[in-house]
Amino acid sequence: MKVIPYHKGMVISQSGIYSGVPMDVYHGGKLCDGPSISSSGLRTIFNNSPAHYWDKSPYNPEREEEDQSDAFIFGRGTHHLILGEDDFSTLFIMRPEEIGGKAWQGNRTECKAWLAEQVAEGRTVLAPDDIKKIRGMAKSLARHPLVANGILNGLVEQTLVCKDKETGVYLLSRPDCIPNDSGDYADLKSTSESGFGLDRSIQKYRYDMQAALVGRCSREVLDVEMTSFSFVFCEKNRPHTTDVLTLHDIDIQAADMDNKVALRVFVKCMETGNWFGPSGTQNDARYAHLSDFKRQDADLRREFLEREIAG
Repeated sequence: MKVIPYHKGMVISQSGIYSGVPMDVYHGGKLCDGPSISSSGLRTIFNNSPAHYWDKSPYNPEREEEDQSDAFIFGRGTHHLILGEDDFSTLFIMRPEEIGGKAWQGNRTECKAWLAEQVAEGRTVLAPDDIKKIRGMAKSLARHPLVANGILNGLVEQTLVCKDKETGVYLLSRPDCIPNDSGDYADLKSTSESGFGLDRSIQKYRYDMQAALVGRCSREVLDVEMTSFSFVFCEKNRPHTTDVLTLHDIDIQAADMDNKVALRVFVKCMETGNWFGPSGTQNDARYAHLSDFKRQDADLRREFLEREIAG
């Protein structure tokens, strides 16, 4: 497994595994010598619409610049500290409790100046409470048997670049850990959910599509067949419970088909410039979809109310 170091200004022209690719470059659309798309782009196209993807696409000259959410920042910080990714002190800094002898207050001139300085240096600011939460998560993770046995061990935050033979589009995947000696992949997720809420998170954010793309890139770039994919969920807030959920093979296979459809849509939209919305290109109204459960619920409610009237 030959890892190719990335250097500033590098343009990738072949499939492979690359180290040190900055996140802004990874999502910036200029990493490769042709169009590229990552799991987040494919999921947006499939689950929302091409219009939703295009609105923030690096290929859209009129795109809306997206500010990093607090959840995204926290997730990145968690990965760096817990997975042992290098250069944490270069990329992140903890917000001070006070500046100039006065308690931190975001609207103060001194505080704004400090934040601007960190942005100029390329650092992401973490709140003091974030570090406390991450330490609590680390302790919880360490106590889980699967984590203790190495489910999160491997090459951390490497970029897999896979050129799709059919379309010529580069597929980008950035698994948390590439296993050293197996095909068992795992991904760390910080979450506010627990129990069956984790299953719903996988469905809502289509993490199964993310897993399927990792599997494809592993097979085509590393010549390693992915044998399983698990999510290691850890609560951001106390009690920081840890749960590991493994996807069924049939769900990964279905998600792979969803990725392929989303990729073909991406190519079609790039060719035509028609980044259509959720209703597609149809001009007529569509029928609203009401579930059988909703109809049955309404039937029961109607029967109940009619009995009340009759009684």
